[in-house]
Amino acid sequence: MGTRVTEESWFGRLGKAFAGILFGGLLTIVSVPVLFWNEGRAVRTAKGLKEGAKVVVEIQPDSVDPANDGKFVHVSGDVQTIDVLRDDDFAIEYNGIRLTRHVEMYQWNENEQTTKEKKLGGGTRTTTTYTYEKDWFPERIDSSGFDEAHSHQNPTEFVFADRTYQAKNVSLGQFRLPDSLIAMISGEDALELTPSNVPDAFKDRSIIRNDGPSGASRIYLFANSLPGKTPDQTVAAEAAVDESAELALTPPAQSLPVDTKSPETDATDGAPPTGTTSTPGEPGLRAIETPQIGDVRLWFTATPVQTVSLLSQQTGESFQPFETHYDTTINVLKVGVLSAAEMIAQEEAANRILTWLLRAGGSMMMFFGLMLLLRPLVVLSDVLPLAGSLVGFGTAIVAGLLTIAGAMTVIGIAWVFYRPVLGISLLVVAVAAVYLIFRRGRSKRGQQRDTLTHADLA
Repeated sequence: MGTRVTEESWFGRLGKAFAGILFGGLLTIVSVPVLFWNEGRAVRTAKGLKEGAKVVVEIQPDSVDPANDGKFVHVSGDVQTIDVLRDDDFAIEYNGIRLTRHVEMYQWNENEQTTKEKKLGGGTRTTTTYTYEKDWFPERIDSSGFDEAHSHQNPTEFVFADRTYQAKNVSLGQFRLPDSLIAMISGEDALELTPSNVPDAFKDRSIIRNDGPSGASRIYLFANSLPGKTPDQTVAAEAAVDESAELALTPPAQSLPVDTKSPETDATDGAPPTGTTSTPGEPGLRAIETPQIGDVRLWFTATPVQTVSLLSQQTGESFQPFETHYDTTINVLKVGVLSAAEMIAQEEAANRILTWLLRAGGSMMMFFGLMLLLRPLVVLSDVLPLAGSLVGFGTAIVAGLLTIAGAMTVIGIAWVFYRPVLGISLLVVAVAAVYLIFRRGRSKRGQQRDTLTHADLA
């Protein structure tokens, strides 16, 4: 653990605040076309889906009808492939849609906790505390930028990297699926691994455990050789396995029986989970309990052939995205048997969710941009820390109100542009509401003046 303390003067903070005005203004300006574009995208997508619902044609996968060429079609059926996916590093072959290798390495990770204290006169004192933890991570962590890099060094690369193999020749009945639709086939099953899948270079420093996601078998590759384990022992263990065993079989019992007295622990912390095939005295188990920086663990998942439903444009014996009259495309594949109406309804729901997410994103851009524009006021007030805190709270409220007003104005104008009838109707209602509120306020003030006048006369 390390601690670093830095101080910044009031003039330094003020200079940064004024420099942030440029970026804040740019962020605020960019948020306007983002919000405007999003409304247009939402309308075009919704209209395109409605168009697709009107013209979609139901077809069967067992025959190709040239009359449907160029039409928007819906089809359900079982996909098949003749491709055999291979991972040569681990001697794995799989006949299916996708084969994925997942890799994690035991590494140092730096966490930092920062506290900032305002000083009288506008300066700040920042205290940053760095702590370090060791855990399994799927991405390489660059330790060269750590505060204590000399004592917390990670390997510069993975000995094996994540990798995905995807079938090219996938058919749906008499149709051939393009890569864009193949990529949409989801679902993963864990593959069981055997000692024959361990690379020769790691025979004396590896072990297989059923501690992966959903009980998947996982290969541990250690940076150092395991005490008492030699390649000859591994070969002997492999010889005990039935030569006809497939990947679907569980790993051979090269380890001792389970120690039922060992407590349950989380595998992500390097400790052994329950239901494994090692005892506390086994070198492999001890290595898993106390992993070293640079140790690697990996497992494989596979996407099998299955039943799918798709919406796309028939092009000969294949498919391509269907282009609507609203400059949008429809090219969707879902796992399972779904009707065209169900699939379009799902796409409409996804469009609504995306619309609100982009609205929120554009509004946040505007809010942070306005906060940067108002930041100099906060720093100027920080000469007195309490005053700076109050001004900071006030500028946040102002930025929030301006964001609500600005975002609603942009969205309203976009609605007038893309949906004139609805947009103008909402605009009329909004103006009428503001007028009624203003008129009611004036009426109340008039009544109060009349009451005071009568009281004074009495």
